[in-house]
Amino acid sequence: MTEKNICQNPKCCDNDTKDRWNKKIDKYQSRKAYYNVRMLDDAHNGYYSKILVYFCTTGCANKWLNDNLQSIIDHRGTIEKILEKKIRA
Repeated sequence: MTEKNICQNPKCCDNDTKDRWNKKIDKYQSRKAYYNVRMLDDAHNGYYSKILVYFCTTGCANKWLNDNLQSIIDHRGTIEKILEKKIRA
């Protein structure tokens, strides 16, 4: 089974899309990353596959980067990795 990360954008579940809806709990939740972890080792896939190991879409990655860019530039420390799906009430 391929191991995938949870999308690292905590605002991922805020989007009201059909694929984020969980029928079992009747709530929106964040998605899994687009690529599996093994894709990180493949050098021929390029920049986007490395980003999409942690984010579900390039749009989601861009939103997260725009929100955290200043923190990254200032080296304020690493942001904790999300390990469980975020669920919106």
